[in-house]
Amino acid sequence: MARGKVGPDDALVGAETHGSGLPELAAIYGEREEFHRTILDNLADGVVIMDRDDRILYVNARMKDVSGYSPDELIGRIGYEVLFPRKDWDRMRRRLRERRSGSGETYEIELVRKDGGTSWIRIVATPYRSAGGDILGALGTVTCIDRQKSLERENEYLRDEVRGAVGTEELVGPSAGLARIRDQIAMVAATDASVLIGGESGTGKELVAHAIHELSGRRAKPLVRVNCAAIPKELFESEFFGHVRGAFTGAIKDRVGRFELANGGTLFLDEVGEIPLDLQGKLLRVIQEGQFERVGDDRTRTVNVRLISATNRDLERESSAGRFRLDLYYRLSVFPIEIPPLRERREDIVPLAEHFLRIAAQKLMIKVPLLAKAQRKELEAYPWPGNVRELQNVIERAVILAAHGVFALNLDQRARNDPALRPSPELASPKSPGGLAELKNQEFEMVTAALKEARGKIYGANGAAALLGLKPTTLASKLARLGLKRDEFLHG
Repeated sequence: MARGKVGPDDALVGAETHGSGLPELAAIYGEREEFHRTILDNLADGVVIMDRDDRILYVNARMKDVSGYSPDELIGRIGYEVLFPRKDWDRMRRRLRERRSGSGETYEIELVRKDGGTSWIRIVATPYRSAGGDILGALGTVTCIDRQKSLERENEYLRDEVRGAVGTEELVGPSAGLARIRDQIAMVAATDASVLIGGESGTGKELVAHAIHELSGRRAKPLVRVNCAAIPKELFESEFFGHVRGAFTGAIKDRVGRFELANGGTLFLDEVGEIPLDLQGKLLRVIQEGQFERVGDDRTRTVNVRLISATNRDLERESSAGRFRLDLYYRLSVFPIEIPPLRERREDIVPLAEHFLRIAAQKLMIKVPLLAKAQRKELEAYPWPGNVRELQNVIERAVILAAHGVFALNLDQRARNDPALRPSPELASPKSPGGLAELKNQEFEMVTAALKEARGKIYGANGAAALLGLKPTTLASKLARLGLKRDEFLHG
């Protein structure tokens, strides 16, 4: 055998030549540092060897892919000081003490790359000893687990979210208003422009947001929804930007915010008008610069997020009143889409009802009920203050009744319970401004009366929302649209 460069095949030939070959094979391996380095550099995981003080003695080539640092930039430096944020240094020193005592461990931690980005890694740290049994340092194997962490975050935040494939075909109806919305979705979806979707509660703003996302180049990434009306004021910043452990009472672990979760995808801010004024400046910064800090952390993070917002408020008027930042409004409404209420596109009512009939019947595994001519007229004459959402609820209830033999819409009963919902011949025509004005006046009077009776209280059994049979968040939105303030009714 020629005495030149030795590789695995040479070693195996040597082993075959000398009986069992094990001592000779070990000698060949031990003589060839280059061979060892080749093996280590081709491992899928990073390898780091440190001394007792956590000073790096060796890294393999894979560590450059993981950290962005070349071996020369890492060797001789304290591992945790160069690779991890300062907030983790005390924890890493504790781990170092445990390794000096002979304990190995496996843990997951966020590594800071040379370019300032972050990667989640899993480290298996094992102490190594001298021939005399003294602990000389530790050997660590490093595995990048970004993909796993991304899936864990999605599962945490999106378990209650619907992320099915939604396109413009789900926007059911032949009206000119809906056709205009489909065209707007097609125009803006291919861009990264911020979209502000306006319209009354229940008109389908979230459906439009889903359609934009699914038709965009970001559809393979998450669509993350934030219901701004449901977040307590003191938790907005943590919800948007995340927090680190110990940032406030109850912060028992690091938490990723919605912006970070939506990185590369789309963030849908529902009821964006509910964001507190003192947080709007921070929201504007992340929209403009793509940068933010978690609560309790001093490290700046960078994200690439497409923003879609929805509101039933007039944000321009809110800005004039000092309740919403005008510069934020302009940033959010680069491409506005306004969804008309269902009463203004009555030609969509029956097609929507039939669509919901098919869905509900399929769920209950019954034959799809047919709408009688009288029922179609009844649907078209009803004012639908709850818009598409109310129509869906009415149809689902009727299908449940049909499963037991009776298919009834019961819109007349709803109207008897609420005078503002009584169908009017005038309302059968979307061109009748008098009928619409009458309905709005009745709605204003009813909400005002309920607030007076509840003394400004919205939530609870005796609150105005319960008196009106509405969700508290829906009533709060109505107050903003009607220009009413609960404070005016606190004393009856």
